[in-house]
Amino acid sequence: MVAYFSSRGPSTLSPDILKPDITAPGVNILAAWPPKTPPTLLPYDIDRPTNWNFQSGTSMSCPHVTGVVALIKSAHPNWSPAAIKSALMTTAYNEDDSHDSILAGGSMKVSDPFDIGSGHIDPLKALDPGLVYDLKTSDYILYLCNCGYTQDQIRHMVLDLGPSTDWTCCPRGHTIITNINYPSIMISNLQSTTTVKRTVRNVGHKKTALYFSKVASPNGVEVVVWPRVLVFTCFREEVSYYVTFKPMKCSQGRFDFGEIVWSDGFHFVRSPLVVFVNTTNAALAWDTTASMAS
Repeated sequence: MVAYFSSRGPSTLSPDILKPDITAPGVNILAAWPPKTPPTLLPYDIDRPTNWNFQSGTSMSCPHVTGVVALIKSAHPNWSPAAIKSALMTTAYNEDDSHDSILAGGSMKVSDPFDIGSGHIDPLKALDPGLVYDLKTSDYILYLCNCGYTQDQIRHMVLDLGPSTDWTCCPRGHTIITNINYPSIMISNLQSTTTVKRTVRNVGHKKTALYFSKVASPNGVEVVVWPRVLVFTCFREEVSYYVTFKPMKCSQGRFDFGEIVWSDGFHFVRSPLVVFVNTTNAALAWDTTASMAS
């Protein structure tokens, strides 16, 4: 169960990137405690020293993720932070020990990606994710541009990549960041057919592999993945695919959820889909035009 005090999505800063990313143990965790600090504020604990205490919160779940990241980095020292994050997210699970859906504390509803992100962390599976979504410098720059950083500010953050290309140029106007190569896909304002690109790298033990897609479409959205089969070889370890979202309902003011799973029969690389269908205004405009025409 996700704790009631755990922060929920969507992100107000970056609405086209799913947050939270992942969940980890963070309730009633036995942790080190400064002996000169009372374990509680109860009167009988004021003068009671202890080296251990039970704590809950992000400060408890974060060390779990940090330890798993260190474990993955030791096994794969050449992986980037983005690749490690991808491994954590795409191998996470969203069922409890009884194989029921994880519930959201406070409401007791079935949790969704705004409650648990990609799911609950699974350290062993994250060591061998099969495929990873990595990020390039251009992805980070696009994100910084979207956050409102100026070209001069970004230039101070990015290493000099040579005089031939200015990587710090921001596109004119506000640009959506749905195409950033993130392990999840979120579209915060789907008004018409939209296509998103993702690129995955094969990090499995078998360099020659076939991955087949399985899609659970969000309610009222037609999702088409192309190609439906990803072919990896010794000479082709990175492959791109495209996901097309088509709104099939008149809706406004709600999110719908789905997922894409790529599998070679052993690995299951899962990416949440979060879509906000916003077609009411378009439908009203169409009705108005039709009425005027008649």
